[in-house]
Amino acid sequence: MTKSFGLYNPGTNLRMIQDAYKIMDYIDRLESIEHDEASSLERRQVAAKEKSFQMKDLEDLKSYMKNSKHDFTKLVYYKYIEGYSLEEVAHVLNKNYGSVAKVHAAFTEYMKNPKEEPIVNPIPNFNEYLEQLRELINPKYETCCTHCGCTTTIPHELTRKIFANESRRERVKTGR
Repeated sequence: MTKSFGLYNPGTNLRMIQDAYKIMDYIDRLESIEHDEASSLERRQVAAKEKSFQMKDLEDLKSYMKNSKHDFTKLVYYKYIEGYSLEEVAHVLNKNYGSVAKVHAAFTEYMKNPKEEPIVNPIPNFNEYLEQLRELINPKYETCCTHCGCTTTIPHELTRKIFANESRRERVKTGR
């Protein structure tokens, strides 16, 4: 019996495409820093190291998509990440071109007007749980201004960069 071929978590697949493109763009920017002779040696080395981490993340995402058990995710991978034509995607997936084109058309429509995927609420206090989870994933850091005493919330990403810079300075001081 042939399992049906159709849209499977289109929002998740769209986010994977967007994430892959963001990572690829970031890698390109890191490569330009890495090869920029006007940049300091330290900055080029940091860019090279960060590029290797990003390339690993990109390869992991590609591997996940390519080896997914869902043909729709594979369709998205081959079409949007590898740049295959729909005919080539149909051949690789061993599917009828018409069904691949039909599913792709539905996904294209979805991309024009993405909808939130429904969240099933298996936990009684799900909203509280979700808020706690958000706090764990993306904690808020507060700091107090030494001049005026105002409290400011610092975004997680900026805090991570500050900690990384401080760690780097500490390593330079200690010679590690």
